[in-house]
Amino acid sequence: MIKYAKYAKPESVAARGGMETLRPALQRVYMTRASAYRDALKSFIQGYQEGIQQVMAEKEESKSQQPDDTLKK
Repeated sequence: MIKYAKYAKPESVAARGGMETLRPALQRVYMTRASAYRDALKSFIQGYQEGIQQVMAEKEESKSQQPDDTLKK
């Protein structure tokens, strides 16, 4: 019998202890996966917002560098 149950795979935990032991193991797996997805989504959103800010700054720079045609007319 394995004494280090926290390192065992959920399938082996289920085989040894049944559903009572499988549930916490599966919860750990899903919480780890959910945490990874949440972190990836936060990173994507942050990168997306930075990209939008960069594009908007470039547009502002290009507008300020163009001569103002409205004053000539």
